[in-house]
Amino acid sequence: MAKNCITNLRHKDFYPINCMGYEGFFRGYFYYENQYVTHKNFADIFKGASSEEVTKWNGEFALILQKEDETTLVTDKKRSIPLFYSKSETNNWIVQDYIEPKPSMSIREEAEEELLLAGFVTGEKTLYKNWYQLEVATIVRLKDHALKQSYYSYVVEKEQDSIDNFAEELAHILHKIFDDLVERIAGRKIILPLSGGYDSRIMALLLKDKGLSDSIITFTYGRPGNGEATVSKEIADRLGLKWKYFAYDKAMWGDLYKSKLWQDYVVYACNGTSVAHLQDFPSTKLLVEEEGLEKAVFLPGHSLDFLGGSHLPYEAIVDKEFASSEVVDFIIPKHFRLWQIENGLSHTTSDIGKTVTKDVSTYTALNNERVTSIIDEWNWKERQAKFIINSIRVYEYFEQDWSMPLWDDRLIYFFSKIPADLKYKKYLYDYTLHKMYPDFYPLPHKPGPENSLKNKYGLLYPILRKVYRKRKLYKQYFEEPMEWYGIYPTYQQYKQSLSFKRNGNKYKQPYNINAFIAKDMIQMMKELTK
Repeated sequence: MAKNCITNLRHKDFYPINCMGYEGFFRGYFYYENQYVTHKNFADIFKGASSEEVTKWNGEFALILQKEDETTLVTDKKRSIPLFYSKSETNNWIVQDYIEPKPSMSIREEAEEELLLAGFVTGEKTLYKNWYQLEVATIVRLKDHALKQSYYSYVVEKEQDSIDNFAEELAHILHKIFDDLVERIAGRKIILPLSGGYDSRIMALLLKDKGLSDSIITFTYGRPGNGEATVSKEIADRLGLKWKYFAYDKAMWGDLYKSKLWQDYVVYACNGTSVAHLQDFPSTKLLVEEEGLEKAVFLPGHSLDFLGGSHLPYEAIVDKEFASSEVVDFIIPKHFRLWQIENGLSHTTSDIGKTVTKDVSTYTALNNERVTSIIDEWNWKERQAKFIINSIRVYEYFEQDWSMPLWDDRLIYFFSKIPADLKYKKYLYDYTLHKMYPDFYPLPHKPGPENSLKNKYGLLYPILRKVYRKRKLYKQYFEEPMEWYGIYPTYQQYKQSLSFKRNGNKYKQPYNINAFIAKDMIQMMKELTK
């Protein structure tokens, strides 16, 4: 092992490996040249951790390689298994798959602001000074200094083809992914969070087609009679799948949110990078207990709707040349909106504005195809990897396994090449699903400017948005289908939580439940690091 590196790993599925003069640890799997690779045969196929080699690894994995004078860390293309590193007072590197807040640690102010406004921390930073995270598709070499290298970019040239040819290719990819999945999880109990959306539905359909109906438990949750649960049951019944429902109410949330269990989970899941996932937590706990689950495989539907184009604004697909500042304006209001700052968030002088501007400035020739790729790449590397995908920590917390077939590298590659007009509002994705399963998905109409609220309301849009958000704030305590605003026992307590002051600025109009969780979580971490 490297003399200058201390490795502390929390998850028991990090297995020791030895190959080519290296020792280390590997967790997960990948496919390489038609071979299925785990820790068992990793040494047989390993040819080095160069960017050229690692790019070919398609899977969910994290790798730590150590030799006498160097430690190499590698993450997959979705950061499904996080890794963190720091330097000790004795100048040794410390590598961990978690960060636990301790009194000796101090909060990084710019990271606190990002976590508060976005629900995640961008780049290689974490909430804690001197602790760093590996980003998606990254190799970090720890020697005298940490040298970082990204081995994949989502910003590529688009291909031109008919929608039917693209749809046929996408359907083939989906079937191949689920063929591989079936082999990988054969004999395991499969848990499918089944919402009313398209992503979990396509997984249910493909798993049934592959003959796994008897192995599947689907589940959903929320206020009794909510629309998502109703659709979920309809789909499960049509497919003949076992379905479980967990009722949520305000009293349940009030008890959970102040419990030691929730506090322990927040520390487990946050790791100084992301808000802890709330939505699945109660139902996962109950499901594991009621079914006596042991190492079942949870298959969340992350995040084919994003890859398919659901997050692209209409204004970005317009055929024109864009200025860098316009691209920054697509990113900041979309992702840094959990709280509204009374004096506004400067895109040019704030740390957040400078960070996003620096990210965007590496690109030139800003036509609509490139701009939509940049918007999606930023979202993929930051929000999707650190906030959405980090939700799988809830399954790990209850000692279960997981996989994310809809984030397979083959889907990342496929959608990176699709022209913007076919991705907008998931047009190609929805069209493909209709072609595959017309009885379960309607034929979509190609969307256009009518789907843009900015285009529809023009100069009135910012004013109308503020009015809508303010009205929604006071109604959602009673109307939210998940009932999670019950973290505040009374409506009066909820209203009092709608604004606060920090560093002389007033924060108000929380965007959703994650705004409250982020604020409370940061306070918790400050208490733990006093």
